[in-house]
Amino acid sequence: MGTQSADFRVDINGLRAVAVIAVVLFHFGVAGFSGGFVGVDVFFVISGYLMTRIILGPLAEDRFSVWRFYLARARRIFPALAVLGALMLAYGWLKLSPMDFKTLARHVGVSLLFFSNQVYWKESGYFDADAHEKWLLHTWSLSVEWQFYLLYPLLILAVARLCRRPACLTGLLWSVFFASLAWSAWLAFVNPSKAFFLLPTRAWEMIAGGLIYRHQEACARLTRGRGWVEAAGLAAIVLSAMLIGPDSTWPGLNALFPVVGTMLVLAHGAGNASHLGNAFLQGIGRWSYSIYLWHWP
Repeated sequence: MGTQSADFRVDINGLRAVAVIAVVLFHFGVAGFSGGFVGVDVFFVISGYLMTRIILGPLAEDRFSVWRFYLARARRIFPALAVLGALMLAYGWLKLSPMDFKTLARHVGVSLLFFSNQVYWKESGYFDADAHEKWLLHTWSLSVEWQFYLLYPLLILAVARLCRRPACLTGLLWSVFFASLAWSAWLAFVNPSKAFFLLPTRAWEMIAGGLIYRHQEACARLTRGRGWVEAAGLAAIVLSAMLIGPDSTWPGLNALFPVVGTMLVLAHGAGNASHLGNAFLQGIGRWSYSIYLWHWP
């Protein structure tokens, strides 16, 4: 194995492991993990943190390119997803009826075009029994992330050009965070499926990670020497995975527990990971995307 990137965060890699383990335990019906779906919320916060770092670092040096950003994200996500879709089609061609195969082909198509979340929220709820017959249901979260990737750099660039002061971007992020959270809290009661699957009610989770990056210096000062911060964050995630259930109003305000837990771990500092640095979690973290892609089919 080659040398590790200077940007590699042991804590983030460990968080990925915790997130994917929670999701897998939930989907396989392991007792005690009725809320393991919160792992997706953890992934969203991590993604928001990393995307903000990837955008703002080069932007500060006037070398950020939207097209390079999009290409890098596509290289990270699309090839493995395309392989999964192709193999599902090959298997479906042999095993499914023509009508079921037509449905599968449609789901593969919308997954590869990153709007499967738009399709699934109209077809059924995530926790409905018939949802388990959709082989690519889990790609809804990749679609949400990709939609965020498309819009987020454009929003940041627009603010950077209109207002050079750092406070402008910070204020915007906080505004989007609270607006999305409020919308999520309301829609989770009115239309739970729509609230679960769509970007506007999930954006606050990714923005939460961005806010930690934006306030990283203050976070470093506040958490320095306080190892309990990371432990408290992990406890919030694990307890959410164990105590929350499919009958909970979600995402809404309940999602604050795993989201804030993830924020605490990220705020604890660059690479400080006394609870997340063990070899097992680091190995799972490195394979987390592949595990997430393949565990559901």
